[in-house]
Amino acid sequence: MSDNKMLAAYRHLLEQAKDSLWKAEFKSWDALKKAVWEFERKDSQLQALTQKQWQQVQEDVEADIEQLAEYLDEFNQGVDAFLEMDLPLIESYLEEKALSLSDPSEIMILRLRLNAAMNDVHKAANDH
Repeated sequence: MSDNKMLAAYRHLLEQAKDSLWKAEFKSWDALKKAVWEFERKDSQLQALTQKQWQQVQEDVEADIEQLAEYLDEFNQGVDAFLEMDLPLIESYLEEKALSLSDPSEIMILRLRLNAAMNDVHKAANDH
């Protein structure tokens, strides 16, 4: 997804899916993935994509949601933890993880960073 319009679409779709999950009565990873596929391309930045590009963005967002769900499950965190997270943090984590898949020690470092960031988010939420 090196194309800027696809990256912008990825970010927009993930944000829209997150927003729809906030509004949903029942919050789950499946509901989030469903929102990714039901979201319509009404915004101009999304209409600029071909159907093939749009489908690729949807597939990438869904795959990243699945990876994040698996990772958060390791820390007994659910979809509510995702809703509290800052999307740039998630995007940064996934980007770094994708770049470092060949080195297992790097993955462990990324896990520790994400865990520390999640702890900071939870501490800040509890302080309010």
